[in-house]
Amino acid sequence: MKSRDWNQIFEEFSPTSQQEQAMLEEVLREPRKKSPMKPMKKTAVVLAAAALLLLACAFTVAVGLDGRFLAYFGAGEEDAPLVSGGVAEVDHSFRYSDGWTVTVEQVLADRYSLAVLTEVVAPEGTVLDGESYFLELGVELPPAAQTRPAASGWGYGPVILEDEDPEDNRLTFLTTKGVGELGAETLLGQRVTLTPQWLQESGGRKLSVDFSGEEQSCTVELPQQDGGRTYALNDTIQVDGEEWTLKELYLSPISLAFTLERENADPQKWELSEMTSMEEEAVLHLAKGEAVTLRRVVSQTQDQETGAVRCVFQTDQVLKPEDVTSITILGQTYSLEGLTAAEG
Repeated sequence: MKSRDWNQIFEEFSPTSQQEQAMLEEVLREPRKKSPMKPMKKTAVVLAAAALLLLACAFTVAVGLDGRFLAYFGAGEEDAPLVSGGVAEVDHSFRYSDGWTVTVEQVLADRYSLAVLTEVVAPEGTVLDGESYFLELGVELPPAAQTRPAASGWGYGPVILEDEDPEDNRLTFLTTKGVGELGAETLLGQRVTLTPQWLQESGGRKLSVDFSGEEQSCTVELPQQDGGRTYALNDTIQVDGEEWTLKELYLSPISLAFTLERENADPQKWELSEMTSMEEEAVLHLAKGEAVTLRRVVSQTQDQETGAVRCVFQTDQVLKPEDVTSITILGQTYSLEGLTAAEG
């Protein structure tokens, strides 16, 4: 049973606030003479009722962020509040005439990146196993929100999350996008349109499903709240043997973003640049001496007019941005101590 199934069960059976109050009043009420209650038994009932209410409250907090997000980042429920402000609940299903169903479950966003949790269900009798599937999910902002041309660049494709039952007909994907790909300055408060386009399998059977013939979309309003902070660095950094300027650096509980600028910058030849392997050597250093590596490239894009490069990465775990004291990029370390951060 998946986490959202448990969520639905708890939501259906969780008491309302009126029921909670009535429950406590009932268990605390003096016992009737016809059915005397011994003190120990009454105490046990009170404790049980209190435990039930605590469970309901704890579960209400936990359901804000899908458990699969927490599992992906290796986080516990205690980490959920760090990112809960960036959660947009969707739970919208697209059903197609050939028996396929695609459900957009939830979106997790910050200022410069978003991650979309999507489940694909094949018709009965079709087994979706392995890691050789690619879901193309269209992600677009309305024209009014596109304040600059969508930039060219590269990033990792969708991730297939751990499959609880490899022999069933379900797969869950995590699709990420960066702000530069979408042609905007920020994703906070934006309305993003999500459109399943196609599912393909590489290798043996070559499964290919085209959803665009029955195009269906949903629009999601992203949260306004930003749990990140921005530092103005304006420091030099060596990239491919040339001097660039590391302008600003953004840290959220799940991402790192920064901008590189250089005068007369030529369009990047990504396949030849050190930038394609930045995440392999990038480290966030925490106040307690821990080191957090970067998990994957969300996007690396280059402004065609200025040549500025914007890099967005996912962190390897959920973290508190204020705990980061320095960062290492391409073997060069930059201290954040003493710098004033602009809160999101």
